[in-house]
Amino acid sequence: MRLSLKRWLLLCLSGLWAQRPSFLYALWDLDFQAAERELTYEWNGSYVTWDQHRIAFFKALFPLHPSERKAFWELSTLSERLFERQIAPQLPELVADVYAQRAILHVLERDWASAGFSAWKSWRLLQKGTPRDPLTYQWQGVWEVIFATLPPPYSQWLPGHPSTRWEKALQKLSKAAQPDAYTTWEASLLYFFVLRNFDTLAGKWVDSCSRMLFSQRPPPYLWNFALALYAFEEGDWKRAESLLIHLTQAPQIGRFPYPYYWLGKLYLGRGEAEKAQEAWKAFSIRQTQPFGLAAQYAWRGYIAWLQRDSAAAHHFWGVALSYDGLLWEEDLLAQQLAKQWQSYPPDGVEIRLWQARWLLQQRAYEQTRDSLEQLRQRLETLSGDQRVALYYTYGRLYHRWGREEPARFAYYQTTRQAAEKNAWMQGYAALYLAQLYERIADWHNARLYYQEAERIGRATGRTGVVQKALAGYERVRNKRYPVPETTR
Repeated sequence: MRLSLKRWLLLCLSGLWAQRPSFLYALWDLDFQAAERELTYEWNGSYVTWDQHRIAFFKALFPLHPSERKAFWELSTLSERLFERQIAPQLPELVADVYAQRAILHVLERDWASAGFSAWKSWRLLQKGTPRDPLTYQWQGVWEVIFATLPPPYSQWLPGHPSTRWEKALQKLSKAAQPDAYTTWEASLLYFFVLRNFDTLAGKWVDSCSRMLFSQRPPPYLWNFALALYAFEEGDWKRAESLLIHLTQAPQIGRFPYPYYWLGKLYLGRGEAEKAQEAWKAFSIRQTQPFGLAAQYAWRGYIAWLQRDSAAAHHFWGVALSYDGLLWEEDLLAQQLAKQWQSYPPDGVEIRLWQARWLLQQRAYEQTRDSLEQLRQRLETLSGDQRVALYYTYGRLYHRWGREEPARFAYYQTTRQAAEKNAWMQGYAALYLAQLYERIADWHNARLYYQEAERIGRATGRTGVVQKALAGYERVRNKRYPVPETTR
């Protein structure tokens, strides 16, 4: 009876604490002084310990010095017994969060065995999480995202059905992102990243957040960074530039320099080479992690080649290839380009294709078509890889333009060319073609091209293509055309 009463009181009191989301706002704003002030207002000892661990985690995730990561592990080791013996029986979701933090840092340090063990402990503790607690909902949603993105063969051993994992993630994270939840600033950003897997929902969510969360106070620093990337990818480069420049002027830029990388890429796409070089130089000076460095050196080599400085170009490409280990997908793609350019520097056809891609990303659809048309007139003189790239860019153009019939034709032609270096484009083309067929309920062709996308994705090492193709095939594998009633 006494234990039940104690648990009931802890849940009620933690509910009172849950009305204060300011601590997580300060963390996502990378304002650790404000986070520490918020910690002094907390009277629940379990949450005080969790707060301290969270602050150390964010410092270790974006460290100014290696000592901050060392300090995290020291604190985590000292508090491990307290979390497991005293906090876990009453508030297991807090301890699940702690082990998830440890798993993330183990991954960054490439300690895969420890990362897997910490992730397993986090998932196990979450099964005992307090029902209806926002943090429980949040991590349940995050785990659904993890299940949805793990590559084969791991995906074969996971619970649940692949076709419903994203929907479950949306359901859980939407509960954690309610305006009255203490996790609202964190979960709303995670919810935004999940929504970006869908067609038009992300923009509507940003509008909702502007009304519910951003009306009284500005978004945290990391929220603004996400909004800048979203504007960049949606082609609103003027807004993206404004947001990124604002971020580079904030004091947090010393700890989180990634706005400089994307600002450089934006200037590259607009043809402002000198500004791009300046942004990337500022990025490389501040960046203490490997992420983004390989990519910016690859693009700096591309700019040097355009400026007819072949020695500098090959130097930058060589530096880009010197990075290994755990890197961004952005780095891996840029390294593949750098390796290709070292042997076969970009010629006039490839340079025009890149110019068309930059125009497409800015939603200049007619200008993109005019640029590609000059290459289409020389189609018979192009190599197999060049034809693949041309048809694929045409497919992306018409797809984003909302003209699905010519998009399907362009994607189909992409999959039918002879390719070596650009075979990965055929995997994406097959995936997009399958999605377009699924949209018009052509189940046979959707199944056919999902399978082709999976095959090409495995052959070219594109895990993202394989994951999306498997999930898409699960959605359509049992769909059948309606059988018309027989008339007498």
